Formats: sequence, C-alpha cells, structure tokens
Amino acid sequence: MRRRGAWAAVCVAVLAGAALWLLWPRGGSGPTVLRNGTEHYRVRLTVERSGTGPVTVDVADLRGRPVTLRSVTVEPVMTNMGHALEPVPAVAQGPGRYRAERLALPMGGAWAFTVLMNGPGGTDRVTFPVLVTG
Repeated sequence: MRRRGAWAAVCVAVLAGAALWLLWPRGGSGPTVLRNGTEHYRVRLTVERSGTGPVTVDVADLRGRPVTLRSVTVEPVMTNMGHALEPVPAVAQGPGRYRAERLALPMGGAWAFTVLMNGPGGTDRVTFPVLVTG
C-alpha cells in the first residue's frame, strides 16, 4: 500500500512540474510596441522578438487616418558602441502599414531605430529607443 501511495505522489509531482513549466510566463514573449510622432504623422513601431525580428511601422496623419508614403526606411544605430547599420527599406503591407524584414543586429543593448518617411510634404524622421535582449 505504501508503494502505491509513493508512486501516486511521484506522478502528481511530475504532472504538477510539467504543468508549471508549460504555463510559466516567458519573458519577452510578445512584441514591443512604441509610439511617437512628427509634425505631420503619428507613428507606431512594432518590434518582434526583442529587436532581432521584423519591424512594422504604422503611419497615420494627425487625425488618425492611414497615410500612403513614397518610402519608409528603418535605420538601426547603436550610438554607445558606434554601430550604424545599413538602412532597411520597409515594404508597404497595406494603407499606412510598412514592414522591414531583416534587421541583422550584431549585438544586444540600447539601439535607436530611426524611421524615415518620404511623403508628399518631404521627409519626416522619428527615432525610437529599442532595448535588444538576446
């Protein structure tokens, strides 16, 4: 009888441990969403996977309507380390939505993503601080 009780306790402990592992919150599991603006636009930057994945830029006018731009570019810079990477063009995904796929950041740390928006009134730029972990 003691043996059966011991096995039951072991099974319950293993199942509880597995459930805890599956349900434990994972850090950085969701995208980072940042907002900023310029004289002409409201800009939302969504960074996937802690800065190493795709970046989505949503651009709206000051009334909140999506804006179609000639081009959108993301420029990653790590000023503390002197890293300035090649600008990454963002491809239009729909009205006011642009996506830059390949940001190959060489290291984690404090980065600045400058978004250049070329529209009918010229070029606007806005910078977002991004902390890359991992």
